[in-house]
Amino acid sequence: MKSQLCVAALLLIPVSVSLASHQEKKPANAAAAKDDPAMAKMMELATPGPNHKVLDGKVGKWNSVVKWWMEPGSQPSTETGTSEMKWIMDGRFIEDTYTGTMMGGPFHGRGLTGFDNLKKKYVTTWIDTMGTAILHSEGTFDAATKTFTYMGESPDAMAGKYVKTRTVEKVVDADHWTMQMYSPGPDGKEFMGMEISYTRAK
Repeated sequence: MKSQLCVAALLLIPVSVSLASHQEKKPANAAAAKDDPAMAKMMELATPGPNHKVLDGKVGKWNSVVKWWMEPGSQPSTETGTSEMKWIMDGRFIEDTYTGTMMGGPFHGRGLTGFDNLKKKYVTTWIDTMGTAILHSEGTFDAATKTFTYMGESPDAMAGKYVKTRTVEKVVDADHWTMQMYSPGPDGKEFMGMEISYTRAK
């Protein structure tokens, strides 16, 4: 019995030494990472900051009225929908889940918005059931006018190619904001092809 206990004790010695060694190295590694300029820069770029908080007003549930024009001077079509926006990835991105109608049929969309600390720009992506593309855009925020301006591209079905688009989001107040999308018309001049008015759902 004594010999069995001795063997068991001997077997546990390497495990104990390994654990003690790991516990000693862990603080040292953490300190080294803290003092590493490259690691510190990575942590800075990965951390949400004041520019992310600017997006906080979007969080919540919204009712929307969508107007869109096929060409300049035409009568707009009007649709309605709902949107739920929430923070994901520990406050790094706003996820927008949209449900509504488009051209008389059901419509679903999903968007992500964040602030890229390296580019120092707001970034967005969008997908929906009206296309197969993942749309990307980058923009800035004007605090004086509470306006986001994004530049990107979107597919033009008639032209059979991607065209430059400009999207303007303006905060009206805590419960209202608008989104306007501009793209080239048949004459090549920019016109507003879509406008969405958001009202916070009560």
